[in-house]
Amino acid sequence: MSNQQPQYLQRDHSELQHLKAQHTAKEITQQLQLWADLTEHLAKVQTQLDQFLTPLFQDSKLRVLLTGAGTSAFVGEAIVPALRSQNVLDVHSVASTDLVSNPTLYLHSDRPTLLVSFARSGNSPESVAAVNIVDQLVSESYHLFITCNEKGQLAVSASQSTKRFCLLMPEVTNDQSFAMTSSYSCMYLSALHCLDQQSHSQKSQQRQWLSEYCQQSLDTFVEHCVQLAAQDFQRLVFLGSGGLQGNARESSLKCMELTAGKLVSTHDSSLGFRHGPKFIVNEKTLVIVMRSNDPYTQQYDDDIIAELRRDAVAKVLVLSSEPLAQSIPQITEQTGNLSDVYQGLAWVMFAQVLGFQLSISLGLSPDNPCPSGEVNRVVQGVIIHPVTAHA
Repeated sequence: MSNQQPQYLQRDHSELQHLKAQHTAKEITQQLQLWADLTEHLAKVQTQLDQFLTPLFQDSKLRVLLTGAGTSAFVGEAIVPALRSQNVLDVHSVASTDLVSNPTLYLHSDRPTLLVSFARSGNSPESVAAVNIVDQLVSESYHLFITCNEKGQLAVSASQSTKRFCLLMPEVTNDQSFAMTSSYSCMYLSALHCLDQQSHSQKSQQRQWLSEYCQQSLDTFVEHCVQLAAQDFQRLVFLGSGGLQGNARESSLKCMELTAGKLVSTHDSSLGFRHGPKFIVNEKTLVIVMRSNDPYTQQYDDDIIAELRRDAVAKVLVLSSEPLAQSIPQITEQTGNLSDVYQGLAWVMFAQVLGFQLSISLGLSPDNPCPSGEVNRVVQGVIIHPVTAHA
């Protein structure tokens, strides 16, 4: 019997332990199996989900707000464009940090509202406060908690009301690492399962294609990222259009978190980048373009790729589902069967791997890149102020 321990991201267990990187490496890698397993996981609660959601969706006045803080907020930001394009649900993305500080900008007291809360721990002050504020200010409010922690305040509170439902993610998605990886992607795919108007079989097929694509591509991702991490760049930009902009934002945050801010990282849309943000580009900048699978949108992605190539200042990497005419570095593994909202998770996985490699190259611990505690896994120090009558 072999005692060989599994490798994650092409590193063995002892090396990962030495680097204090074992949780991050495992949690990035385990997504491949988790995405494939989600169909069975979700099927177990499908009847209860339908009983809760179907009556709500039949109300034409229903507003659906997707909320969370940090990475959890970017789940909503990334999937809302695809959901709104179906013209079925009145769905919006608003971070809990915005909802809590400015509730009257986002809530209508006379509109039935479903608040979909994304939360790894379910204990962040803003996540809990957002639920209470919606209940306080909206006459008819409902809650869907998509969370990874069965002992979190959100999950526990779901049993207190028939107007609340907790969709609990597999236990292993409650990441032990500082950075959210498998928690992000599983909440993302579960939200699409609940809100996307495609058939369950279509959504299951997209999840399967995503899992198969990343299974085939993970070694390629690692090899590219090891090479990139060895290069001397100090600024990182992710560009994406439509829903890919939300995933570009998450990718930017992932690399900034895992490098403890030692690498300046930002994001934008392919068209928006020219309008000032392009000033960040210098000879020590890496620009990563998440190229859309939509033929119309691709034209704008290709325009900024060509422009950056002509400028010949920054290094450019293109994440694309098909080969490009430009002879610039790119990853062109086939994702042609994936819509952008699913393909975006493949590109986020690439960014997770890149952040992991950059963290190690900077001498940091990917599992806890900020051991001094200025930034914490679950945010601390937030004061929630009561919402007064005039609010």
